[in-house]
Amino acid sequence: MADPVPSTPLKSASIEQRLTTRNLGRPLHLFAELASTNTTAFMLADSGAPHGTVVLAETQTAGKGRLGRQWTSPPHLNIYCSLILKDPKLSRHASWIPLVTGLALAEATRRACGVGVSLKWPNDLLYSEKKIGGILCESTSQGSRIATCVVGFGLNVNCRETDFPEELRSLATSCHQATRQFHDRDGLIADIFNQLENWYDCVISEQFEHVRKSYEASCVTLGREVEISCLAGQTIRGTATNIGQDGALLVSTMREGKSHTLEIRSGDVHHLR
Repeated sequence: MADPVPSTPLKSASIEQRLTTRNLGRPLHLFAELASTNTTAFMLADSGAPHGTVVLAETQTAGKGRLGRQWTSPPHLNIYCSLILKDPKLSRHASWIPLVTGLALAEATRRACGVGVSLKWPNDLLYSEKKIGGILCESTSQGSRIATCVVGFGLNVNCRETDFPEELRSLATSCHQATRQFHDRDGLIADIFNQLENWYDCVISEQFEHVRKSYEASCVTLGREVEISCLAGQTIRGTATNIGQDGALLVSTMREGKSHTLEIRSGDVHHLR
């Protein structure tokens, strides 16, 4: 007989009482259902919601991943969340935001759930080569500066294989599938934001070498042969070697018998086996 599906809803008070943050999660808005947490976060930001505001939903009807992909959002099982960032000192280093968000998610998941999550540059979280979470950063600008950045992330916590569409079952996994246990989402969410504020502080104080080394230690893209589909339509193949000083992926390629290092700042990365 299959395990019972946990139906206990998220509780905002339970999350808030475990926060040690100054700004993140203050305030926190929890919805039973949204089209997209990122869309709602932008609406709140436009209405004056402050830096650190969090939007959580038990399910999404039009959840978004990177490059316009759909994010599957079964109800009462996982984490679907968006965070409003308005600190100009943080926005000046926007290229680091998805990377340190991944670090915080991985650290909190390891600690709260005992799942050894790794990072795939720049936006994915993996467990046993399957996707367990993802990050979507979107922003609005005023002139040449970023006015608002919304960091959306999804983390598969308590879903079973049968909760995924059949076409995703070989590609995605969850903390429950990794441990055969159900996990406390309230505590995990609070720990994510506690970790995340520390990493954002590192970016604001420009501790980039510390951030870079920490990210490299968790990034399974490094040392791999990769194929990168760039937004302009170009495809690049080579070996991912390091993370650059601004968070770019450094890729070694061969041209006319000579090695060249490219700095990749965006694109869809495929690990080649």
